[in-house]
Amino acid sequence: MSDTRVSRLTPPGAGAIATIAVTGPRAWQCVRALFRPAGRPLPESPETHAVWLGRLGEGPGDEVVLACTGPQAVEVHCHGGRRVVRWVIEQFLALGCVEAGPTPPHSLLGLLSRAPTLRTASILLDQLHGAFDSAVRAILETGDRDRLAGLARYAPVGRHLVTPWKVVIAGPPNVGKSSLVNALAGYQRAIVSEVAGTTRDVVSVPLALDGWPVELTDTAGLRHADGLEAEGIARAKRVLATADLVVWLRDASEPTTEYPWETATGLVVWNKIDRVASPPPGLGVSAQTGQGIAELVAALVARLVPDPPPPGAAVPYTPELADRIEAAAADPERTVALLRDCLPPS
Repeated sequence: MSDTRVSRLTPPGAGAIATIAVTGPRAWQCVRALFRPAGRPLPESPETHAVWLGRLGEGPGDEVVLACTGPQAVEVHCHGGRRVVRWVIEQFLALGCVEAGPTPPHSLLGLLSRAPTLRTASILLDQLHGAFDSAVRAILETGDRDRLAGLARYAPVGRHLVTPWKVVIAGPPNVGKSSLVNALAGYQRAIVSEVAGTTRDVVSVPLALDGWPVELTDTAGLRHADGLEAEGIARAKRVLATADLVVWLRDASEPTTEYPWETATGLVVWNKIDRVASPPPGLGVSAQTGQGIAELVAALVARLVPDPPPPGAAVPYTPELADRIEAAAADPERTVALLRDCLPPS
């Protein structure tokens, strides 16, 4: 079997760009045989973290970006059409490389291919380069519980590097929930109407807030109702039970009305502040004019990710690892066993 492998890192299917990884002791040799740089030539030995633009293959080939990610690892960023990707892989197979099987979905490479935003992909890439494993090994060697506590502080982020935070917009009818979803999403995703009870189902839209993945959900207005609208309200309450954060939307023109379902875990936001001379105190927006939307986004990010990891930080990058790290920080008697379970088999 060949000692050098070629594999696709990006998910299967067509896309604008695809990433092909070549790993093993002959990776650089194979790349030098196929790649024609547009500028400076490729050195005889790999230069880690260097990038080149050029063409791959004989004749016109395909215009690609070449990135050296390690002494025996190279990435080829090519056009994402299925035929182009297959052709690039076959160029390396012709040089004796072996094609690796599908990337396991829960491996770091599998997670990286599913990262929904550049920010979470950067965190996963740091872990792929050894940030998490190195931190765990250092804690096992030194018994440094302060460092373990520092690792546990990023567990909430680690649970959402692939799976988005769930933010639910809730409140009574006609306060502008659907309009706010549209304002945050940047396009007409939810139906807007002055008729109470128009939203009868749960409508979700994926988006990124300051680079963090969020699933924003519009729900039926909460009130006593019968029939089809009542079913929509029941679904809304089920979604509320699983939300990471609830935005309780209120009408600034009716500030004295009280609603018993608001809780301390939610974020109260006043909509329609463009219609009143003196908005109620607190966070206010106008879904129609966009006033206060930037401040709302900042408030949402602060609640969801109050302690974002800096570049290069070690982060427990799956929900399972996050659970183990938190348990290890909380239970000194099980710390060593739990930390060892966080490392790949030797």
